[in-house]
Amino acid sequence: MAQKTQALLGTLILKEARDLILTLRFTVGAALTVVLAALAAYIGSLDYNARLDSYQTKLKLNNDGQRRTTVYSYLRPTVVRPPEPLSILDHGLEGRLGTDFWISVDTENTEAEGENRGNEYLSNFSEIDLTVIVAVILGLLAFLFTFDAVCGEREAGMLKLIMSYPLSRSEFLLGKYLGAWITLMLPTALACLASLLVVGYAAHAEFGPQEFIRIGLMFLFYAIYLSLMLLAGLVISSAFQRSSLALAFSTFVWFVFVTIVPNLATMLPDFTGDRARVHQVAREGLTQLEKEQDEAGRKLKDPRDTGNDPKALYYYAINNNWGGRTAFECHFGDAKYYDRLREFFGQLIPLCAKFAGRRAEVWRQYLRYRELQAALARKLAFLSPTAVFQNTLDIVSGTSKEDYNHFIALAAQYRNTFLEYLARKNAFGSWRWFTGDPDDGDRPWTLLAVGKTADDMAATGEKAEDVLNRWAHDQTAWAKFIQIETEREKNTNLYLSLGDVPAFNHSRLGTSTVLARAAPQIVYLLAVNLVLFLVAYVRFIRYDVR
Repeated sequence: MAQKTQALLGTLILKEARDLILTLRFTVGAALTVVLAALAAYIGSLDYNARLDSYQTKLKLNNDGQRRTTVYSYLRPTVVRPPEPLSILDHGLEGRLGTDFWISVDTENTEAEGENRGNEYLSNFSEIDLTVIVAVILGLLAFLFTFDAVCGEREAGMLKLIMSYPLSRSEFLLGKYLGAWITLMLPTALACLASLLVVGYAAHAEFGPQEFIRIGLMFLFYAIYLSLMLLAGLVISSAFQRSSLALAFSTFVWFVFVTIVPNLATMLPDFTGDRARVHQVAREGLTQLEKEQDEAGRKLKDPRDTGNDPKALYYYAINNNWGGRTAFECHFGDAKYYDRLREFFGQLIPLCAKFAGRRAEVWRQYLRYRELQAALARKLAFLSPTAVFQNTLDIVSGTSKEDYNHFIALAAQYRNTFLEYLARKNAFGSWRWFTGDPDDGDRPWTLLAVGKTADDMAATGEKAEDVLNRWAHDQTAWAKFIQIETEREKNTNLYLSLGDVPAFNHSRLGTSTVLARAAPQIVYLLAVNLVLFLVAYVRFIRYDVR
């Protein structure tokens, strides 16, 4: 008897799969899915290539800039987040979050700047990826497969006949479900295969074991999600007597799952929250800290501020460049001036570092509020299996906010490592913070201009501005100085030796960590599958098959 029942169940599964494969909805849905998947993968590959080129260019510019750095205050590396290869299949938040984290003494960044957009035109289309296609098109096809699985058989007069066989109602539902699920997995597998073939051909991405493991997990979650949508269709089919009503209600439920709830989950926290006020408070806090820092900075005696003493220019350095509070480069200065600069920066740098930390903490309060809003949005997203499914795939593919936060944490750790490196090199308390001139103060500008030291010129009582003006208008003297400047710029010995600068190593979240973070969503999807099957079963037990 059991063998006969199993044979009937197998026959029902095969019949369901065959009947669905021969339908127009399967043909159109499968063709549309595969074509769109291949097109999305191709466009996504081009966009990824553009983002990868941008990433490599930024790295090269950063490395070239470091090799030509002459003073420690201008050594401000930029940490760049590499593009995620799996973003071709699941774009997630990849292009909406920053990529460049600027390392500085007087700024403690809490967010990355720039966007990983690559080609702006292509990036607009790359939002349609394989995950979106599965969620929208195959999700709708799942409803179309099962909305009439029960009521359609009843209208055709077949349900009463089937129930006359030694087949339980649970086995009938199971056969309908498995037949539809197996059929639906065919275009899913073809879409994944087409996407991977296109990526292998068009993308400059390297997939290793970890990537293939994650691709396998993505396909598994595709199967779980589509199973859920099939079961939702079964529930609806078991609740209606007429297939036309079941189709209308299935379409409505699909639209709610795919469009309404995910968008509402994103917008409601902004509507109900007080983000604008929190942002304003943070901006006001930063403004107040800027005022406090300026006030504290004015208490330090800056040797670059000559004030009303024209003789102070004799001890000044030529070709000085300002770059923020602590970034400064000069040369051809007097040794006494450099000693005063060293003392000044020795006081200014700790002050700037302290206020940088305070500003960062003020802004983190705003970021924490944003995180609370994002957490609320994720909770609201549990009203839609589609939103939960897409959030899960973002985590698995490495394109989620968690991956961005991981990069920010790594960049912040690197900043601490970099500052420790500067401290070990005694960069903060040396001439090399602001000049590449030798430590003996050789060749100050007064020697170049008139052949005298700064003290000698100050003793004459002549205004430094007058000496500078005569020098600048003396074509012979100025040409000689230009030649000296040219030779100086060609002197590679002035560049800092940075072979021991710690490198930034970006590491992705491990697969086990990813699964742990996605665990609530995974449990939710599996639980909804179970609940929907039980609901469909309970509804079908009471269903009038006549």
